Amino acid sequence: MSSVSLAALAKVLLLDVPKWLKALGPYVLGVQVLRAAGILESLKALAPSFIALAVLIVTGLFYYSQVRLAKQKLRHDLYDRRFAIYSAFRDLLLALPEKSDDDIKTHFRKAGIARFEARFLLDDPQIESYLDGLCRQVNENVIGHICFLQGMTGMNDPQTVKDVTDRLQLLGQAKYNLADRHLVELSQQFAKFLQLTDFWK
Repeated sequence: MSSVSLAALAKVLLLDVPKWLKALGPYVLGVQVLRAAGILESLKALAPSFIALAVLIVTGLFYYSQVRLAKQKLRHDLYDRRFAIYSAFRDLLLALPEKSDDDIKTHFRKAGIARFEARFLLDDPQIESYLDGLCRQVNENVIGHICFLQGMTGMNDPQTVKDVTDRLQLLGQAKYNLADRHLVELSQQFAKFLQLTDFWK
């Protein structure tokens, strides 16, 4: 073949490309349709897996948020219960110089109950012994004198009057001394348990 005939053949082939495509069109289109159908069938087969994976991810995120929320609620509840113990003892100390004897006894009972709860909520032997010592001091120096004085009402002999006067003086001193000494120390003892922090950390 001559170079002219090859060039003419190439020209015919290049110029007639749309005719060739039209002639091959159904075959090429069929392959494309078959490919698209295969991809569509593959996607249909994988759809349940994708849905299951999406449900698993959403469920996992929901579970994680619920666990985190439960931990925060537990921390908040623990803080509230610890603060209630602190408040019972603080109210007792504030009641000593200001309230009546019956109010002091009521606050002492509340502090005694809070002292027993402290073992479970604070889990610190140092603060447990501090609260036990505080209750013992209030019982000996205040409640004991109050009960003695209430039992001595109506007695008029000179020795009883002297004992009542001495006990009243000791009671007054004990009320102020215990309140002054322990209000600051009580807050220091509870400081590590009652620090306000971001509960979401």
